[in-house]
Formats: sequence, structure tokens, C-alpha cells
Amino acid sequence: MTNIKIISKKEFLKQNKKPNQKKIWNSIAKPWKTYIVKKIPIVEEFLKDKKGLVLDLGCGAGRNMIPNSNIFYYGVDFSAKQLKQAEKYAKKNKIKAKFFESSADDLSNFKNEMFDYGLFISALHCLETKEKRKKAINEFFRVLTPNAEALISIWNSEDKRFKSVNYHGDVYMSWKENNILYMRYYYLFHNQEFLDLVKDTGFKILRFYEQREKDRFSRKNWIIKIKKNNLYKK
Repeated sequence: MTNIKIISKKEFLKQNKKPNQKKIWNSIAKPWKTYIVKKIPIVEEFLKDKKGLVLDLGCGAGRNMIPNSNIFYYGVDFSAKQLKQAEKYAKKNKIKAKFFESSADDLSNFKNEMFDYGLFISALHCLETKEKRKKAINEFFRVLTPNAEALISIWNSEDKRFKSVNYHGDVYMSWKENNILYMRYYYLFHNQEFLDLVKDTGFKILRFYEQREKDRFSRKNWIIKIKKNNLYKK
């Protein structure tokens, strides 16, 4: 990967066709696995004493699946090749897990109130429409048990790297691999917009994690700990 280019979706599509995101994430699965290797301390802290079924929504190559013999993970991602990397990671680290190829806004494989805990890390902002993002949060809520806790993270749109796109909205970011430029889609939330989406679904926000000096992920992302307040209404 070389210099990252960030451009608004509107500007990019003036001269380019809309990139197929599933093809892109399949194409960069192997180098992505190499790039995304460092564990996220906040995720490790959250999972260390947990027991039961954990949904890892938008699991990618599986880096958030912390080895824990008391946890059985269900990894969901729309990229088959990312899931292949996650399967290898789980097998290598003796992690109990199953994997499902599906978009984050379609959890029809799973029953209501199935999971004891949830992770939705760095994936909500990859969904390309407001409707899909809202549906994904609703589905996340539906499949968690009453009072279940979860972590959600999105990019910190106030980071200086987003100045060129006015810190908000639909953007593409480049990834160059073998002289091919891949344009990944992201949606940059306003802080309150993100919190309102989560609360309006029925979650209670337990904690908004502050930035940590030695934790790059916490500086580049907004991370919240949430709790499912209500029973899912069929």
C-alpha cells in the first residue's frame, strides 16, 4: 500500500464508474490480513471474561476474535475471501467459530435474541446507503439477547486526514496493490449522528471510549460500548 488518497464519492463518480465493493474486498483479502494484524486493546478488554455466543459482524479477516475457550464466535462478512482468511486465523489459534457470507444488513441466518455479546468493529461505515446502515443496526439489535452488551466502532471523522472531504459524508479511499488502485467506500458520520442512530434503535450507550495515547485505533476511531435495552418486538 502506498499513499492513501481520499476523495468524496460525488467527485470520484464524475469521472469514474462506481466501484464494486465486494470485488474490492475480495481482491485485497490477503494483503489486508497482513496489514490488519494488531489487536485492539478495547476489544481484548471487552472479551477477556466473556462466555457464550459472540457475533462478530463485519469480521473481515478475523482479527477481533480473541482466543477464549468460553466463547463461540459467529463471523459475518460479505467478502468470501476475507472469510477464508478468518477461517485460517481461527484454526491456527484454536478459536471456536463459524463463518457466514452475508451483508451486515442481512442477518436472516440468525434467530431473534441469539447472541450473548456483539462486535461491530470498523464495518458500519462500509455500508453504502443510509438505509443499509440503519437496517444493519436494527438487525444487530434483533439478534442480541436482552441486556446483551456490544462494541461498535466507526472512523473518527474529525481526524485531520478527512479535512479534504469536509469531515463528513460518502468518500472513497484508495488501496494500491500490485499497481492496481482499489477505491474502498466509507461513510463519515458526524459524532451525534452516529450516537442518535444507535440510541434510536433501542440501545443504551454505556461508554464512549476516550482516546488512548498508545492506542492508535482509539485515536482514529470512535468506539462505544452499548447495551440492548428492550426485548425485540416481533
